[in-house]
Amino acid sequence: MVNADVTAFAEVLRADLMTFVDPGTEPEITARGGGLLVRWSHDFDEREALFTWDGSREKWVVEQDGKRVDYASFIAGPELADLRALAKNIVQVLGRQRSGRYVPGRARLSGGVDEDAATLVERSSVSEDEATKIVFVTGDAGAGKSRMLSELTYEAAVRYLRGESSYLYFNVSAQGRGLARLNEALATELQDLRARMTYHSVARLVRHGQLRLIVDGFDELIGGQGSYEEAFGSLAGFIEELDGRGSVIAAARSVYYEQEFLARTNSSSELGSLLWSLVPVEMRLWGTVEVDAYLQGFAPAVRTRVRSLRDSPEAEGTLLDKPLFLARTCELMEAENQSIESGRPLLGQLVDAYVQREVSSKLVGQHGQYLSGEQYVELLTEIAIEMWRQKTRELNRATLHDLVSIFAQLHELPTEAQQNLVDAAASRAMLKLGTKPGTVAFEHDLFFGFFLAKPIEEALIRGSQETASILRRANLPVEAARAAVGGVLESGSSGQDVLSVLALAVDPNDSFAEVVGRNAGTLAAEVLRLRGTAEKHLMVQNVTFADADTSGLSVRGASLVGIRFERSDLRNTQFESCVARDVGWHLVVIDPETTRLDFTGVTPADFVGLRVAGSQGVEQDFVTSSILRRLRACGLGADIDEVRTRDIADSVVAVVEKIARHYSRSNMLCTDDGAVGALAVTPVGQRVLNAAEDSGVVRREPRATSGRPKVFYRRMVLPETLLAGLVEDAPVPPAVADFWSRLTEVA
Repeated sequence: MVNADVTAFAEVLRADLMTFVDPGTEPEITARGGGLLVRWSHDFDEREALFTWDGSREKWVVEQDGKRVDYASFIAGPELADLRALAKNIVQVLGRQRSGRYVPGRARLSGGVDEDAATLVERSSVSEDEATKIVFVTGDAGAGKSRMLSELTYEAAVRYLRGESSYLYFNVSAQGRGLARLNEALATELQDLRARMTYHSVARLVRHGQLRLIVDGFDELIGGQGSYEEAFGSLAGFIEELDGRGSVIAAARSVYYEQEFLARTNSSSELGSLLWSLVPVEMRLWGTVEVDAYLQGFAPAVRTRVRSLRDSPEAEGTLLDKPLFLARTCELMEAENQSIESGRPLLGQLVDAYVQREVSSKLVGQHGQYLSGEQYVELLTEIAIEMWRQKTRELNRATLHDLVSIFAQLHELPTEAQQNLVDAAASRAMLKLGTKPGTVAFEHDLFFGFFLAKPIEEALIRGSQETASILRRANLPVEAARAAVGGVLESGSSGQDVLSVLALAVDPNDSFAEVVGRNAGTLAAEVLRLRGTAEKHLMVQNVTFADADTSGLSVRGASLVGIRFERSDLRNTQFESCVARDVGWHLVVIDPETTRLDFTGVTPADFVGLRVAGSQGVEQDFVTSSILRRLRACGLGADIDEVRTRDIADSVVAVVEKIARHYSRSNMLCTDDGAVGALAVTPVGQRVLNAAEDSGVVRREPRATSGRPKVFYRRMVLPETLLAGLVEDAPVPPAVADFWSRLTEVA
């Protein structure tokens, strides 16, 4: 008789082999002397192996063709995944892209200290037995996230080939690909690396810890109708297949997407149950140490000029703290002897320098220059708006050919120029090869945003209908919004003119209302940044401040109507003498020392959860009394007595708060899991969990792990919703109200 352990392993083995066997075939598994005899077909070759349990090593081992290896080596070996060949190809492909001037960046955990970014991500992505580890790497555009992850992938492959590591990173760029087709992105990446396995095997290898998946640029194509749900659902579907094992790393430019993942990947997905824990990692901008290390590769004159520019009070210092733009500035100074000056926007100067170099020395034929500088900028703008229309960051050759043909006819360019622009597009200034064969993309998202700004600016000037049409396309980069608003205001429009257009552009009955509202909020934030105190009595209506840049705003005497703040960062933001009506605040970030919320018409009940910045990082606060105290410190003037809370002992509320904090980073609570697990088995903790289970706000799920079976409690509501029910008559789901009623009854 086959015992339970063998039966469980047989299920895993079948699932693993099904991703490698020839299409239309299945592995044949039979019991043999306490082990398993398995026959399967791979590459149209019939194969056979015996799988037995090695009690001394506590591992399953495989005997095949006179060789004996452990199960992990069998799956990774040349018979199946052939990860060694994959590692060689990763080293070859990424090795060609590496620069000798690479300087490691820094990152930190919430409340932690800065350390080497790659080391931190490596350590944070070590898988756990109880849950899939999800590492969210966030940081400004250009902060070096992609380069760091590429280096991490390369170095891990080198270690694997040396026999110093048992796993690889599999790095998939989301740029140019809708994440609703994550499997397609996996398949394309495997093909580009000439891997022997198909995308079906990736989740199985991640599950076994032999691959760690990286999804780089997770946020770049989120937007448009349904694509938020599709993107998060795509990642959730992959995590589903891992069944609580393995590691996934997702990189995005804003903490907003990390918080969205926590909110959207809630109780379950269509495929079944998810099991994960999340680790947030913040990529830091370069400091003086990193900048000086990079400058060592350049001539003294270049080093001196860059340091002077970076230290200039009116210069865009933060842009020179971003590796890509520091590199481009240095290269232009060194190779082209370009004059990069303080007092002018650095990004604009870089674009001007590249454009002039391109049209004067590269876009040249038998009869001189093909294009003027203005025409080349116009062409790049057309490329950006076409990407925006298609909701992609890459254009294929056919689309590029059509676009250039129309442009060439309009400007009466010779055939030679048209062919050159298409054939060598990827080598043109500020463009590069895309992730898919034959595609072209902007060298960086900041360049894309720069050239997208003009069409956005023109739409704002034309009015609300044109604005609504263009804002429904995709997620608007902050840089594009900033430049577009700046252009409109410089043309003579007032800030209120722009805000009025945005208010009318958001139609709640439109199926695109969500994405238009978010993009309108990104633009509105830039209006407030430029005119928040210069114009009196500004009226902001109907927009959503989500992934907008709301930190550091200064606003006086404005009225906000029908506004939603979704996880907005309000550190260093000052609202003075403002009025609000129908404004919702969902998990906004405040700093009691730098945030000012001087509003009339805002009550503590309008806040659902709060994230508070302090010396130890950002922590979530769901407790009503604490939220009220913090809001009063920000100038809201809220009276704690205005909100009536349920009559429940403080000790019980404290336990609920600690459990909610745990659920803000994981969707499962294990009773064997450290401090929170120990808390769960105390008399008060058990009373809380019993009430939670009976009301349906959590679900009890015994699960088998590597040791004895453990008891898990899955969250069925978000933690901020759970804690909101502490307030009497709060508009919460029936299950939450029932939970608090049960605690009231036993208090």
